[in-house]
Amino acid sequence: MPHTSKANKASNSSKEDRISTLPDDVLHHVLGFLQAAEAVHTSVLARRWRYLWKSMRCLRVNSIGRWEEGNGASLSNFMNCLLLLRDPGSTLDEVEIKYDNLEDETKWISIWIRHALSCQAQVLTVKPDSYMHICLDGPPLVSRQLRRLEFSNVNLKHNFLDFSSCTALEDLKIKGSALETSRILSPSLKHMSIKQCAFRHDGRIRISVPNLVSLQLISFVGRTPLLESMLSLETAVVIPRNYSDDFCREGVAGECCGTCADCCGNDDHNGGCVLLGGLSCATNLELIAYLGMLIFRRDLRWCPTFSKLKTLLLNEWCVQINLHALVCMLEHSPVLENLILQLRKQEETALALEVEGNNSLIHKPAAISGCLKIIKVKFDEIDDRVCKVLKFLSILGTEIIIQRTTDCWRY
Repeated sequence: MPHTSKANKASNSSKEDRISTLPDDVLHHVLGFLQAAEAVHTSVLARRWRYLWKSMRCLRVNSIGRWEEGNGASLSNFMNCLLLLRDPGSTLDEVEIKYDNLEDETKWISIWIRHALSCQAQVLTVKPDSYMHICLDGPPLVSRQLRRLEFSNVNLKHNFLDFSSCTALEDLKIKGSALETSRILSPSLKHMSIKQCAFRHDGRIRISVPNLVSLQLISFVGRTPLLESMLSLETAVVIPRNYSDDFCREGVAGECCGTCADCCGNDDHNGGCVLLGGLSCATNLELIAYLGMLIFRRDLRWCPTFSKLKTLLLNEWCVQINLHALVCMLEHSPVLENLILQLRKQEETALALEVEGNNSLIHKPAAISGCLKIIKVKFDEIDDRVCKVLKFLSILGTEIIIQRTTDCWRY
């Protein structure tokens, strides 16, 4: 038999195109890790690769740094061809669109979104590089396959936030955007995160997501949205920004006066809770606000019972002026086990008032949970306010952990 050297065998082996012999599904998966433009370029590798990009299940389009300013039409042409030339029978798992320099081409964004959904996309992400007044409007989105939706730096208007026809949607994330609608609606949604957004509507935006499990409303401005009932809610974090359209013009030091329209409701909201009612089924709850903000203290006038609440985190808003807010929250949390208070050093402002002593609180109020196991108090430095809070907490007969912190506060 002829003798073949190991070197020759290695040389022949190195010339084999083993990747091209992989099944189509595997190659489509590999292409999904590439930017769409790079995936299309693989069509020149060999005959085997010529049309693979037409059926790949994940499209990642990132124009940032790829097209020069003033040449946005190149991206539009590329996207239109990428979507229209796909194999008609192929479906999409994920579509991610990140772009810049498209101010003159924003009309295409909504078309691309709806076309992606017609291809049964399950995950959709739209992220401009910065806020460019991109408006997404028109009829509600329709999809039976869409599971996760993410927007950043856009203007979402009118019916675009009506997801009642997206029957599989479970995860919604919106960041750095303007919300100009009367309602956010989704019967199927389980996880919702709205961060650094502006609620822009003449009245309060109603959030109707009855099956929600986790909620984040963080660093928002405008009129605080009205949360409707969420019976499946487990975890919620609500942190308004330090300026808001919710304030009382009649109350002293920003307190709820109980009589004006801001405190009692107006045409869009005839009394009752704005936030706390919708959060009443939560198991873990974080309510963070800057001193002088009205919304939480206003809602305490109609404070619901938090029948499932196990862990509660509050900051200095609950001890402003007196301990009424803290006591009220404790009295309406019958199974509460863990309480965390974050008390930052007070600034020298008219609204940063010291906690007044309450001589009547020398015994544990009967309505406060007997399930409390641990109270943790975090503070910048010990001052009269912290001492008075600790004195009150000591009558609850629960273990208290105090912690001085120099770390950056979460909010």
